Amino acid sequence: MKERSLNVDQASVRVGVIGCGKIAQTRHLPELLDNPDAKLAAVCDPDGDRAKTVAESFGVPQAYDSHEFLLASSDIDAVVVCAPNALHAEISLQALRSGKHVLVEKPMAIVREDCIRMVEAAEQYGLVLAVGHNQRLHPVFRRAKQLIASGRIGAVIQFATQFQHGGPETWSVDGAASWFLQGGSAGFGVIGDLGIHRLDLMRWLLDDEIAEMTVYSAHRRPIAGIEDNAALALRFSGGAIGTIQVGWSNPLQDHRTVIYGERGMLVMGETFDGITLADYGSGKTEQENVALSLRRDGYLCSGVADDFIRSIRTRSAPAVSGREALRTMEALFRALPGP
Repeated sequence: MKERSLNVDQASVRVGVIGCGKIAQTRHLPELLDNPDAKLAAVCDPDGDRAKTVAESFGVPQAYDSHEFLLASSDIDAVVVCAPNALHAEISLQALRSGKHVLVEKPMAIVREDCIRMVEAAEQYGLVLAVGHNQRLHPVFRRAKQLIASGRIGAVIQFATQFQHGGPETWSVDGAASWFLQGGSAGFGVIGDLGIHRLDLMRWLLDDEIAEMTVYSAHRRPIAGIEDNAALALRFSGGAIGTIQVGWSNPLQDHRTVIYGERGMLVMGETFDGITLADYGSGKTEQENVALSLRRDGYLCSGVADDFIRSIRTRSAPAVSGREALRTMEALFRALPGP
């Protein structure tokens, strides 16, 4: 197949969204709707009634109950894959082979070989493959990276980061019946849901690769193959060590991240838009508030959809390409027990 080129003077990138669950309804669809360079062309969900309802809510002209029909449409340039984790590779590969750019939700796939096939297909066909790791695009973390890179806190020695909420039952459109809680569909539990976000974030913040990682998991819910709490201990190639704690057992949520350097420390997540910077030498602590980008509905814009559309129109790499996401996935696969 020849590389698909998009006329940059074209009014908009025509996008189809595959999977009409919560992440599609609360993030991708609203953000695509807000983007002047994107046009929502179709949605798809195996629950046809849900697809129709979502299409009506967002003013999308076409609703499908099969992703094959959506991918067969010549009126779509790109797709956002919000299907269950176990289907990410299959649908993404079909989309790439049909000449469509792909933004796939994390984790990009549940098997290492599938991740590699996705990357190779995107490169073969000259298409964008982006993965929905939104943490890198958050203004607070972007500011933190600037501070670390500038040497403000010195070389990073260690870190501790949390990502906790009450679990899929508390937010999924399907509640306790969510595919997140079904091993065959999810492939991972909280590690693939929240842990992979923080792994990607720490690789990016430190601009370093994971040299060693040990994973400890717990199972509060009696669901085979689905860990709902986990602690990850990491050592980076540059010497920094740290922990990532993720859980589906804290309905109050906890998003704190602390970075300890040789000369100071950064604390994030205690407020939605703030960073606390502590200087060891002076003993002083300062609070810096970071400007946030809000959608028309007042919620924080993740930047993921905007970055995807920008990447397509400018023929440049997305913030998290398939190959970049593969590096994070490979670190995780190395640490997890084999089948």
